Amino acid sequence: MSRRVARRRGQRKLQRVERAERRAAQAELEASLQAEIADVVQRIVEQALADEVTALVGRARYERRQVAPPVRTAAVCSGCQIGWATRLWRAGSYERTLLTMSAAVRVRVPRVSCICGSTVRVEFATIAPYERSWGDVQAWARELSGLCLSLADMREVVARENGRTLARSTLNGWVHQVADLAEALRRTPVTRVPPVVMLDGVWITQFEPTGEVSTDALGRRRPAKRRRKVVLLVAYGVDPVSGEHWVLDWERATAEDEPSWLSLLERLHQRGVRTDTGLTLLVHDGSSGLDAALDTVHFGPGLLRQRCLFHVLRNIRDAVRGDPGMDRTARRARRQAVLQDASEIWATTDRAEIQRQRQLFRVTWRDREPDAVAALDRLFPKTLAYLDALAHARERQEVWQPRCLRATSILERLNRAIRQKARQAGAFHSERGLTAALALVVTHRRRLPDQPDDIPWTHTLEARLLSA
Repeated sequence: MSRRVARRRGQRKLQRVERAERRAAQAELEASLQAEIADVVQRIVEQALADEVTALVGRARYERRQVAPPVRTAAVCSGCQIGWATRLWRAGSYERTLLTMSAAVRVRVPRVSCICGSTVRVEFATIAPYERSWGDVQAWARELSGLCLSLADMREVVARENGRTLARSTLNGWVHQVADLAEALRRTPVTRVPPVVMLDGVWITQFEPTGEVSTDALGRRRPAKRRRKVVLLVAYGVDPVSGEHWVLDWERATAEDEPSWLSLLERLHQRGVRTDTGLTLLVHDGSSGLDAALDTVHFGPGLLRQRCLFHVLRNIRDAVRGDPGMDRTARRARRQAVLQDASEIWATTDRAEIQRQRQLFRVTWRDREPDAVAALDRLFPKTLAYLDALAHARERQEVWQPRCLRATSILERLNRAIRQKARQAGAFHSERGLTAALALVVTHRRRLPDQPDDIPWTHTLEARLLSA
């Protein structure tokens, strides 16, 4: 006789928590966490200030002055101008607002008085004089600017974290402090002279005063400004063995003319970039102003000058005329074919093969594109310096990468980052703002000299700011 199996009871489905209800619970928890964080920040900061006062006066709270060591402290009485520890005593505290990354708190700052009745001036290490925002907030603002956030976006991000909205002028002032790092970099001698230096220009927009005064919507008189295109002439150092490249120096100019390039090249020479310190090759785009400046500044005997192949190929492409009656599509195909054949000339490091490919190009396009062939013939002798540089490296038993010798294309990623920052800014209002923006981009892209890869770029930025 078969046994009767008990019927399994049906399981009840769990009641779903609605999305709005879950988010409300999370928001309540976030508020509680923020309140706890603010309490912790306040308690730790006040304890640090109290410890500094204890170290200053030489005794703990509620101990008499006579137990303090008879030593002179760093503090100075505003009345008697004496700073002996045995004359100092705690005189209560005053409240002060402090904005940190975690929270905005009100802390009690200790006061110190002298037995003469006057106040003792104390400079704390925990909080700087008149500082309402801690260093972490300032460092974060510089990091956000390096990530190409606008001042308006930076205000929203900072306010989201600690609940306080900062003025744009405050944020802008913190960002402009990075200009000190840039100026310090340009003053110091070059300790690591690269074998290869690449020279290039990046065009951006900057406001310049017109000399007139206008009235804004609030009735304030402001100096009138206008937009103007300016160029950053940048010198990059390149290690052809590892492929590493970094920014050596730059010059802001209104044109890529000889005086502007001359200012940059002379400063490089003064900072120690010469052939006797390791310089071998200069790679440039061949502008007339730069050529004239290079003829003026003498970096030493044996310096090689390489015309950038990217710019040479662009000149050849622009010289393509096409056949009469060609439409746009056919003319574009013709340019691509000419450009493909021209690029094959420098695809090797064998001098004989390069000459053979050049002759093949001339035979192929001499009748159909004479202007393109003429452009190649005019520029070709200036494109072979990299072969001599490779021979020089072989003599030193080093292996150099040809891509680091023939063109400035390896710099395009950094140039693109500079243009991105310029687009975010729209137009730079001052020279200091432009310098700070460039220093932020260079540090963010890890293109400072000897910048370590295993340390966050923000740590490198703040450390070098302190030493600038």
